[in-house]
Amino acid sequence: MPSLFAQSELRDLIDYVEKGQRLDADAGLRMINSQEILALGYMANIVRERKNGNQTFYMVNRPVDYADIDASFDEIEKRSISSMVYGNQESQEERIRRLLQLRILQDQTKEFLAFSPIPFYSENTKLEGTMGVGTTTGYEDLKMLAISRILLDNFDHIKAYWMMLGPKLAQASLAFGVDDLDGTVLEGESGPKAGVELSNTVSKRALIHLIQKAGRDAVERDSQYRIRKFN
Repeated sequence: MPSLFAQSELRDLIDYVEKGQRLDADAGLRMINSQEILALGYMANIVRERKNGNQTFYMVNRPVDYADIDASFDEIEKRSISSMVYGNQESQEERIRRLLQLRILQDQTKEFLAFSPIPFYSENTKLEGTMGVGTTTGYEDLKMLAISRILLDNFDHIKAYWMMLGPKLAQASLAFGVDDLDGTVLEGESGPKAGVELSNTVSKRALIHLIQKAGRDAVERDSQYRIRKFN
């Protein structure tokens, strides 16, 4: 354990995560009520790198149907993807309970490849950069991503939507448990160039640049998280 967290109120949980031990509902509530965001990021990154190393996954030409984001996530594609909307006046206890219910279901079925927590937004909300605006804050969004990664130890991937995070928070999320950035990515030079603010459509080059500038290895995947190989 780094000396930075030696006096942390979460130091016992950090020790459990470092040892690969599963955390329970009480631990989940302690984390979601804690203000120690760096400790949460540290724990989430341990789980992230234990499962996926330094890799950050993305997929080319995968449009997102925004109208379905508040629908039943069991039906999106996306049978192998589980998501949870938060920030719609539910309690902290309810958030943790729903995450642990998903963990139990995954233990029983092994059905899901990835999980994505998505903040609630109204029908007329502009999507780009909405995480951190309105019903939730950027701090809260990073906390939910980190806690999801820590508690859902039987999920291989934690996914975030870069067009909702915005570029800076998307990069930060890669240190808080996220190993997959999803959204509409085009193969060619459509969309903004590398280093330019992302829109709802981005070029492959720009997303790779964003991932690499965050110190991660960009890896193209298919819908089943198989790595795409090139000659």
